[in-house]
Amino acid sequence: MNNSLFSFGEDCGSNACLNWTHDTIRLYINGYLKAAEELTHKVIETSSDQDILVYPIVFLYRQYIELNLKNIIKESRIILSEGCGFPEHHKIWNLWCVSNGLMKKIINKIDKGIQEYITKEDTDCISKIIHDFANIDKESFTFRYPKDKNGHNNLDGIMYINLKNLHNNMKILAEKLGKFNSVIDLIRERE
Repeated sequence: MNNSLFSFGEDCGSNACLNWTHDTIRLYINGYLKAAEELTHKVIETSSDQDILVYPIVFLYRQYIELNLKNIIKESRIILSEGCGFPEHHKIWNLWCVSNGLMKKIINKIDKGIQEYITKEDTDCISKIIHDFANIDKESFTFRYPKDKNGHNNLDGIMYINLKNLHNNMKILAEKLGKFNSVIDLIRERE
């Protein structure tokens, strides 16, 4: 491929390697999370640029959530022999409800002991964080565009977002969703 933007360069340390694993979705998931964390750390450490970096930071966290939930759905459906697809919409609350429902099926059909690892407290915490996120950004437009398709301001009524608080909640969410991924990985390894 001859492309002036997306090609190999002489500075090897700057070359990103693509297509080196069959499980690329995890690279996307981890990449969005890491990028959000790096930008948030920059804002917290320097107390600068928060008013412009808030948009990509929140979008990156949201994309992390969406892709993670879609992957949980896909992998759970494979385990349950229900196909391997996932919804193609961007509604993270709906994706969470499907993910949680599939994990409940896995617990009931495969191993009831999982509920000691993924507790009601875990799922309640995930529900709260995703619900709060979805209330502000239902379909992934709010932090990509200043206005919706009807010309209304996407963030009317919101004056502040504390990025440190957002970051702390995203760390909790990542840890809780990590439990879902760990269960899926363990079951898939046993297959």
